[in-house]
Amino acid sequence: MHEAEQNEEEKDQYFGLSLRELVHTYKWQTLVLFKCLLLQPKVSSEDMMVCRDNQNCTRLTAKRQMLFFGSHCEQVCQVQFSLLSLIPGLVRNLQDCAAPHLDRYGRTVRPQDSVKTSDRTSLLAYMGLPLQIFGKGSLFGPYTPLQQLDTLTDEGTKSYILGSTNSLLLSQKERYCDIMINLDDDVIEVLSPSLRQATTLSTADRRWMDFLTQAVNDTWDESDPSRPKTHGYAGSEEFIRLQFEEYLFAFLSAEKYHQYLSKQTTPDPKALLADVEGDPSIEFSTAFRDAWQQTENYKLWQRLTDLHLFDIVEPRHPCAGGLTIEDVQRRLATQVAELHLDERFNQTREVVNERIAAGRSQVTSAFNKVWADIEVMREAQRKRSEEARAATESEGGAAQQQQQQQQTQQQGAAQQAQANVQAASQRASAYLSSWGSWAAEKRKQGWRAKAVETPAPPPPPAAAVPAAVPAPAPTDERLSVEERPHVTTVTELQKEAVAEKDEKDVSTPAPVAADQESTSQQPQQS
Repeated sequence: MHEAEQNEEEKDQYFGLSLRELVHTYKWQTLVLFKCLLLQPKVSSEDMMVCRDNQNCTRLTAKRQMLFFGSHCEQVCQVQFSLLSLIPGLVRNLQDCAAPHLDRYGRTVRPQDSVKTSDRTSLLAYMGLPLQIFGKGSLFGPYTPLQQLDTLTDEGTKSYILGSTNSLLLSQKERYCDIMINLDDDVIEVLSPSLRQATTLSTADRRWMDFLTQAVNDTWDESDPSRPKTHGYAGSEEFIRLQFEEYLFAFLSAEKYHQYLSKQTTPDPKALLADVEGDPSIEFSTAFRDAWQQTENYKLWQRLTDLHLFDIVEPRHPCAGGLTIEDVQRRLATQVAELHLDERFNQTREVVNERIAAGRSQVTSAFNKVWADIEVMREAQRKRSEEARAATESEGGAAQQQQQQQQTQQQGAAQQAQANVQAASQRASAYLSSWGSWAAEKRKQGWRAKAVETPAPPPPPAAAVPAAVPAPAPTDERLSVEERPHVTTVTELQKEAVAEKDEKDVSTPAPVAADQESTSQQPQQS
């Protein structure tokens, strides 16, 4: 019952802290920050002299400090407390963090003689937790004003963790900090070479941190970063906190086993753990182990814990083992994920899709317009063809009709001309026959008279005037005008032909004129 109430109280203390955001943002560097937190700085052998004037000089010891900088005060404080919550029980034991001279916890704490593994509080006390990071000479200022800068440079201040929103500290980071955490740019910058070497992660550390980061990323929810999207245990705040607790237990147990091995002058296989090969503390980085052994919290932990701590907790790294192909693949996948190629490709894909859609619509509209123009041209051409065909048909019909009319008129004219020729020939025949009858009659009469008196002269040759009437015989006998037969002259024939032509609008053929000319010569001869 007491343990349940204590767990509830601990959850209330962690309320508002977001380890998921810390791991999601800084990934494997979260473990670097955790190790920097454990490396409480020691007094360096190198001293710096800062002279304020020619007479008085203040002697400052070289320190290792952590500085959190950000524009938002709430974010700066939240990240610092989230980092402190990774050490079990530390948030409930910050009574000595306000000033460097406070050390009440270190003076009053006593070693744990017994342990009850089913009781978490008993187990934590037996393991020497919480590690007293802010003991004598240490300072914790989640939000530090400029008025405390003198305290930071004081000789009694050996280490500190500070948070500030003032850019003055950012511009003088080489003087006030060894590791700079810029929350605005999400950048962690280790300025001290020795601290950078001590916080270098081993292969097992990277494997373990990649596993933890993958668990957070798989359950990440942008709308609610503090909770997994699956609402399960994996990737939750409690999951991350217990993973770091297991890592710290394994590291402390491996350190005790390392001390145990170093005290063995002659190796005795029976005195060693059968399941552990060699020194397991190497998996946590030898440089980090050696640097931690120089801190004040290590000295206090060493005084509070038993040498055979590894009998309670197995001294093995949670992800022990050498570098494997899976580690390389996982690390490459993590590095590729850090590049955010998916987001960039998604943005590029969206832009390309938009461009393609816009281009497709433009091409489609252009093709539609061209096709519409082609259809309009086809329709216009079809209409012109129909109009031309209709015009051709109408013109052909009119021409054919006109041709038929002309043919009809020509046939009528030919028939009329033929009729005129026949009439003229009939008249000429009648004229010639009348002239022949008259000439025959006169010839008979003349021959009769000549038969009595003298023979009459021969008539003129017929070739000269074919249709001429022979002259009357030279006799004294003359016929009267009434006795002479009526003779149609050529002039009368012409007048009749002209009258018929005017009536029928047909010209007189050439042969008729020839006959008229021949007939016109006969009266002259007569």
